[in-house]
Amino acid sequence: MSARNITRHTMLGDTLLTLTSDFLRTLRYINNNGIPNGCVLWISPCNGIYTVGMKKPVDIIFIDKDRKIIKMLRNFPPDCFADSTLGAIGALELPPNTLAETDSRTGDTIELNPG
Repeated sequence: MSARNITRHTMLGDTLLTLTSDFLRTLRYINNNGIPNGCVLWISPCNGIYTVGMKKPVDIIFIDKDRKIIKMLRNFPPDCFADSTLGAIGALELPPNTLAETDSRTGDTIELNPG
């Protein structure tokens, strides 16, 4: 799966990771190495994001049922907690600076593509 910002016509990541399969292995890798370039971690449902144990910052977006960005956190630091926001159905964690590089903004629509 991939994730695209269809409002800006930009690719957020061509590989969509989830924590449903190989949860511990995926989490250990991300904690030690950060989210690889070209990858996006989809977390749903999501009441908040914690970066405890991570060694690198991440960009975070929370999206609503219409897949619109309703909250963004750029270069969110390790060892912190970010509350979700009212109406969020999930969150995407991205490599740092992805939001700036893709000019993503609150209100943009995100497309999650299967396959």
